[in-house]
Amino acid sequence: MECSPKKAVFLDRDGVINHKAQEGDYIRTWDEIRFLPGAVSAVVSLNRAGFKVFVVTNQRGIATRKVRMRDLLKIHARIQHVFSLAGGVISQIYYCPHNTSENCGCRKPRPGMLKRAAREHNLDLSASWMVGDSLTDVKAGENAGCRSVLLGSHSRDLSMLSQAVLVAESLESAVPLILGLDERETVLVSTQSLDLLRGVFREDS
Repeated sequence: MECSPKKAVFLDRDGVINHKAQEGDYIRTWDEIRFLPGAVSAVVSLNRAGFKVFVVTNQRGIATRKVRMRDLLKIHARIQHVFSLAGGVISQIYYCPHNTSENCGCRKPRPGMLKRAAREHNLDLSASWMVGDSLTDVKAGENAGCRSVLLGSHSRDLSMLSQAVLVAESLESAVPLILGLDERETVLVSTQSLDLLRGVFREDS
């Protein structure tokens, strides 16, 4: 029997789980990774609440040859390992290696990486979230049919955001928003299901 689709949280990488490189530069090796406070525990909390967690990241440095593919893959393997040691599972890290001029379908704000994850992991995108620190991330979530959380200083420009987008200062502070909304919706669905069952019972009596 086929399992029902799962809910997920998609995370941008730089600026969400680790510090960004300086403007115009790239993180090239594992030694340059510095995790943001609370990022690891945030993933643990999302896992415990039943969310699968994925990272979706634009990595144009591959196309421009400023980042080597083997180094990128090593960074991603180490990220998953570090999170797993703390009890957090990042199910997979998807990356777009293309340049902006290549017009690919995977570079955010296009939803290719999120849709690929949904196919490969049986995900319900309408029950899932995209968390990022740029409007590009939010747009990718919107294009995939997810709800979104925008982090950091960009989140203050509310005029550019959809009413469906939540704002938070960090991934750590975004988790209670996601879990709170998910819990309220679960209660609502449960209440509707109970009302439906009561109606069936009344019809059968």
